[in-house]
Amino acid sequence: MADTWGGRIRGGRIRSGLTGALVCSLALLVAGCGVVTGAVTTKSDRKRAAELAEGQYPGILEVLSARTLFPQTSGSEVTFSVADDPDAAVLLQIDAAAGTCDRGPCDRALDEAVERGRSRAGELRRMRAAFTDCGYELVGANPALATPWVVAAPTNATVTRVLAEIGACVRTWSQARDENGAPRRSVTVNIVAPDLARARPTGKKNRPTVLRMTDPGLLGALAKRPHYSVSYTVRDGVVDPESGRAYLSFPWEDRKAFETTVRDAVIDWLRTTRPRAGDGMVSGLWWLEPGTVDRLQGYVLFCDEPGEGGRCSGDHAVVLTVDPKGNRVGDIRVIRDVRDDHGRVRLPQE
Repeated sequence: MADTWGGRIRGGRIRSGLTGALVCSLALLVAGCGVVTGAVTTKSDRKRAAELAEGQYPGILEVLSARTLFPQTSGSEVTFSVADDPDAAVLLQIDAAAGTCDRGPCDRALDEAVERGRSRAGELRRMRAAFTDCGYELVGANPALATPWVVAAPTNATVTRVLAEIGACVRTWSQARDENGAPRRSVTVNIVAPDLARARPTGKKNRPTVLRMTDPGLLGALAKRPHYSVSYTVRDGVVDPESGRAYLSFPWEDRKAFETTVRDAVIDWLRTTRPRAGDGMVSGLWWLEPGTVDRLQGYVLFCDEPGEGGRCSGDHAVVLTVDPKGNRVGDIRVIRDVRDDHGRVRLPQE
């Protein structure tokens, strides 16, 4: 008997088709049940969160949203706004079915969540004030509030001054220890160009400031182009404002293009000077040369001769200067034997 596609159906094909259809149907049914169950759970968790807020903080906390805690099978993360602090957001994990919040008693968990939310808002205000007071606009920060984004447009003529001024802001703001209580060794600040900062998404005005300033969509927009990241050294618990060293941070596609251009330049040079050498990886960070914004120095590893299968672990390094696109603009020099006794690469300034 002919099928509708002009071929002949065989028993094996019928069974195979039916089995596939049944598997697909079962998968959709299970997924659909998961979606429905998650929606019901979130709804009950949100309701319970509203009841807790009204009982402990009447007129202060308002539920903004609730999301399912994946991959857990129950519970939600609920976000509250705080009526007397528009900067603050309170996050609470709640499982109405289990009667727990943050895996413990809900009254205590909510008090602790409110304390954390207010403290985080205070930290954001301190960060914002420190940069505003020294003339730099804060437009974002990572979720831990450890890496700020500020607006600046340094040039070759101004980059030394700009980095020192931002460093003074960091010294005023940054604490000697990180969020885990460990001593800080350095603090990083990201610099975004003014035009990109103006075009950034700012989020809904009714959302707490701390959520808008750390929103993934905002941070993605700020990092959509290559930008400068500046590292400041912490000495004896105090940031050294004159220690700022900037490197270029890239989106993924830009990074690949940059590394390809750099590697091609090194391969051409090796072919001329060391025909038997093999090239390795391009080092991670490319630092701005002092007093410039268009000259970067970095490393490409190489070996005297590839090993078995053409592998090159990279025992030596080529040091070169390139422009922000990766084009070679200076001389090349070689640092030999850059691996220690454990095989780890040890390069100057890294």
